[in-house]
Amino acid sequence: MKEPIVIHSEEDYDRAQQRVEELNAAADSPEKDKELEAIAEAMLAFELRRDEAQD
Repeated sequence: MKEPIVIHSEEDYDRAQQRVEELNAAADSPEKDKELEAIAEAMLAFELRRDEAQD
């Protein structure tokens, strides 16, 4: 089983954005869809934590 995707820093967030671009350029597959979904969830969680810290 692969480990979950977790974003801890702005650098991780930037890498996740780059990976999304790479995946969007790749052929469609179930694995691609799963990875995109996992990245989206990790990015959203990071954004929410960042927003809470700013409040």
